[in-house]
Amino acid sequence: MDAITAPSLAQLINRASRALARVGDIALKPLGLRYAQVPVLALLREGAEPTQKDLAEATGIEQPSMAQLLSRMDRDGLIHRAPHPRDARSQTITLAPGTDARVANAHDRLAALDKRAVAGFTPAEVATLKDLLTRLGNNLDRAKGAITDEAVAPRSGD
Repeated sequence: MDAITAPSLAQLINRASRALARVGDIALKPLGLRYAQVPVLALLREGAEPTQKDLAEATGIEQPSMAQLLSRMDRDGLIHRAPHPRDARSQTITLAPGTDARVANAHDRLAALDKRAVAGFTPAEVATLKDLLTRLGNNLDRAKGAITDEAVAPRSGD
């Protein structure tokens, strides 16, 4: 495979991410949960009472997407919303009663999925992969503000 037909780094990461989400949904379906809900559930399990804005910032999920996600989670009885004590325009969000055990079970299922995902990797390879992905994410976070259309547009003659 040459450089033109070989998948790009972005394509490989996207493929792995989508595969993980698909398999994660399968693993969590018996619990009535979805993979996309996990970051929110994990934060809520820590006992904080964040707002929608807090959750969006903490998870890196855009506000409109977070609003939709929380609406579905509320509909499914996973979360409880209450008026914010100091901001009448906001609500605090907590786990609904009885949800904590499902979140713990989800954590166990996803830990098992992680092990399957890196089957055949050495512990050193897993550590390297985690380090590289962390660094990649940090690089992209830093670059986000610096990238312009001009900076990513192909140069003439390319």
